Amino acid sequence: MSHADTDLKIVSIVRYVDACDPADRHRDCPHSVQRDGVFTCHEECRDLLTSLLRRGRTPAMSNPHAFDARQIRLSETEPTPNVLWHTSSLLQVVVKVARTNPLGEHDGINLRRYVDATSALGALGCRGLDPEGLIRRGVAETVKLAIAGWLEISELTDESRRDTALLDRWRTFFAESAEKPASPGDYIEAALFGRCAERLNAWLQTAPVEDLLRWRPPEEWPESPPSASAGSETELWTWLVERYTETYLSEWSLDSLKREYTFLKGTWRPGLPTEILDGRILAIEEVATELAERAVAEGDSIDPATMTSLINQAAALLETGQRKAAAALMDGARRLKPSDLVLQQNHAFCFLPDHPGRARAVFKEVLAKETPRPQVTLCNLALAEFLLGDAPAALQACDQAFRAVAQKRTLAYLWVRNADGWEIEQTSMPRWITRLGAEIEASQGAPHGPWTARLAESDITGQGGSSASPSSEGTGEGDP
Repeated sequence: MSHADTDLKIVSIVRYVDACDPADRHRDCPHSVQRDGVFTCHEECRDLLTSLLRRGRTPAMSNPHAFDARQIRLSETEPTPNVLWHTSSLLQVVVKVARTNPLGEHDGINLRRYVDATSALGALGCRGLDPEGLIRRGVAETVKLAIAGWLEISELTDESRRDTALLDRWRTFFAESAEKPASPGDYIEAALFGRCAERLNAWLQTAPVEDLLRWRPPEEWPESPPSASAGSETELWTWLVERYTETYLSEWSLDSLKREYTFLKGTWRPGLPTEILDGRILAIEEVATELAERAVAEGDSIDPATMTSLINQAAALLETGQRKAAAALMDGARRLKPSDLVLQQNHAFCFLPDHPGRARAVFKEVLAKETPRPQVTLCNLALAEFLLGDAPAALQACDQAFRAVAQKRTLAYLWVRNADGWEIEQTSMPRWITRLGAEIEASQGAPHGPWTARLAESDITGQGGSSASPSSEGTGEGDP
């Protein structure tokens, strides 16, 4: 087949894939085939897409450390999801859609979100993945948490985009389904446990996919529990989604880690296309280590996958300046696991610039309890002390934070202030600490102190980072 013929066929396939309803393939597509009553792409199409549409992509990553979901997503050059995109990028779009409010600027449907969702699901369907399985099971927990978070925000703040009719229908559902009256702070727990969660699960398994994408509740809620196989299928699809959207094993759910371990041992085969399974290769030793560490910490903290979903929602709010809304969301999440230290400091991070005194108390408390990644907590503590005017305590926290990162170019989301105000930024912690230390020295009339000298040295050696300042007049907030 000549390149011209090949490209013509590619265009034909892309045309149908981009237009496909994810729940039902086009029956008039010359390259479709019916399997088990469902139209899907023919084998030759998948082979063609594998060998030709993905020209120029790197092969499957054999180095367990090479996979980076964020970098893969950033590498996409086309603005709209399509069959040329990496599987990881397509799944990231599906996850983002699942946790994003479906309403647009004037409470109408967010068409960009809907187009991205159907395009990504269509492209994934072309690779042999079931779009319905992805929505109904792969991102089911994310959808539930997103709806609950939306209600939390709408109840506790006036900063959330509102559609009164849609909000009222969801409030009515939670009020009628929860074992106890649903009130601000209770929606997240109700969505995950008890009768309310069961009815949401039934809705996710039976509602039209379009209703799930648009968060459109039914006129009458289904009461029948999911089928006996639903739990196993949910674990399969959740594992697939986390495998390609979460770079670090520490952010996977426990069930997904167990699935990965049995898959690597060869005692379980997921029945998915080989191309999908070979797209990421993990070391069984790393999975076993994470499982062992998770067993020690089990019961002390919220499931990492749930935590990731909540943090992503809060981060999206913070990026648009909705600090109060983000704090409200994390406050509701804290009720799931009051002893979870990460949840506590993420909540404090949201209101750090607005209420540095309250935030400082939380940071000191979690540091006394050996919180994970204390270097991040120390950075936030240093900023809180500075905003409160305690320069000596702020410099001491800077010293402790700098020693904790051990001069590594460790990245973290931290607060910075620029001309437009406070915003969160993924930045080098050593660089951020150095800038804050130099700013503290300048505020104390010591422009030639050790932090200022270190900052000048880093500028000379080219190890600079953001030009924004970690602190300034006024207050701000941070990212979970």
